[in-house]
Amino acid sequence: MDARRRGLVLLLAHAALMQIIIFGMRPSLSYAALGLGSSPAFLGVLSAFYALPALILALPAGRIVDLIGERRGMVIGAVTVSVAAGVAALGSGSLPALLVASVLLGCGQMFTVLGEQSYVGAISTAQRSDATFGIYGFAVAAGQTAGPLLLTLPGGTPSMPPVALIFTVSFGFAVVMLAVSFLIRSPARAVAGDRQPMLRAARGVLSTKGLPNALIAGSLVLASVDIFIAYAPLVGHDRGLSAVVISIMLVARSAFSMFSRLFLGVLSNALGRRWLLVTSIFGSAVMLAGFVFDLPAPVLIAFACGYGFVVGICQPITMSWISLIAPPGTRGLAMSMRLAANRLGQTILPATLGILAAAAGAAGVLGASAVMLLVAAGAGFGVPSDPGEGADASAPG
Repeated sequence: MDARRRGLVLLLAHAALMQIIIFGMRPSLSYAALGLGSSPAFLGVLSAFYALPALILALPAGRIVDLIGERRGMVIGAVTVSVAAGVAALGSGSLPALLVASVLLGCGQMFTVLGEQSYVGAISTAQRSDATFGIYGFAVAAGQTAGPLLLTLPGGTPSMPPVALIFTVSFGFAVVMLAVSFLIRSPARAVAGDRQPMLRAARGVLSTKGLPNALIAGSLVLASVDIFIAYAPLVGHDRGLSAVVISIMLVARSAFSMFSRLFLGVLSNALGRRWLLVTSIFGSAVMLAGFVFDLPAPVLIAFACGYGFVVGICQPITMSWISLIAPPGTRGLAMSMRLAANRLGQTILPATLGILAAAAGAAGVLGASAVMLLVAAGAGFGVPSDPGEGADASAPG
């Protein structure tokens, strides 16, 4: 196995471990808080504490990754996640400790994904970037699917999983992830001619043709996924669908998103990056609009499958695009802008569209989300047709 392939395999294992920890710990933190008698409103505070690092510290973190290298960024992330799991395991009976653990988990996740995404961009050529990011996206989705299984570990009750055990197991996974981080070698990377101050470098990145459009498209698409997950239960409630049907819809969405990422390279070569981005977002809008109508359950499940397939393409393709069009030496900074834009969209848009829920129910929210995706598709037209031109050609094949 050559060094590049070995590095990619280690990176995929690293990404899957990170997502297993995130998707196991986050619901467990909520369960632990509820077990201590906290109000449902506190869960929003817990979620906000997790999201805050990416909103406030994403740009400095991205700049740090550019300067110190991808492996060190992943090491910082793994150490921070280990500390978060340790704090949660030792302080599962304390609300302040759970808040601290949530903040640390957000910080660790931020450094980890910035290091991972910058690494994938660094080892990918312009021709293989879409396929490589698609495989990375598949590993991420697989970890997100496996993470909630931690809630089924033995020792809990019907209403409360064994949170202390989950935090301890998560700590073990974080230690393994740290070991994998040390095995990954940062690839040779282009360095900016001069080390500009962070804000000046950020302005330079934002002035790159097409990058703001990619940020807008990616954040709107990710927000639509959050909205679909949050309001699918309301679809069931409004239309008398069973929880099993809604569960099948959600699982189908996740499974088909994971499946579509295996074909990202083939689809990109066939359609071209810009048309693949625009058509996949437009298709997502069409599939999501299907939920506006009171249709039989099998038809809604089919729409969920279609929505999952096309929406699963959008995120890896924007990661690939941003990686390719970022100026030399600023890939981590560009990825941090993407992360911050995504977090902003995930924070503001679901809450804003949620105002429609009182008046129009789930149909109104999902219909508005479909319109939002049409805006995202329009933004996709503003991205250059071939971001590989002028991209970092020094990345190893």
